[in-house]
Amino acid sequence: MKAHYLIDKLNTEYKIQTRLKLFAADEVSPWASWFTVPVENYVEASTTGPYPLREVEWVEVNPFVVKTRGRLIMPHMLSYEQQIVDALEAGAIEFEQIGLVFRVYLS
Repeated sequence: MKAHYLIDKLNTEYKIQTRLKLFAADEVSPWASWFTVPVENYVEASTTGPYPLREVEWVEVNPFVVKTRGRLIMPHMLSYEQQIVDALEAGAIEFEQIGLVFRVYLS
């Protein structure tokens, strides 16, 4: 499975946040609540895009999801680190861990 399709699947399954870096840009996009492949060879996130794959250098995936449980109850932090690592390794996709997030290379 190609990296962008796997990120789309992980985002759908775990509701993780993503952000991307374009080759032509110096800055990284803001964190996005959804990531999708609208058509072949394009990616789009809730905060940016769509962009052709050839313009995207990498996508960062935040494996932590905060679940709000109510106004008076502390939020619950969910970690999908192991599930993401297992999926990336099973797909033989190039990635590295940068601090608490995973950087996935699309090219």
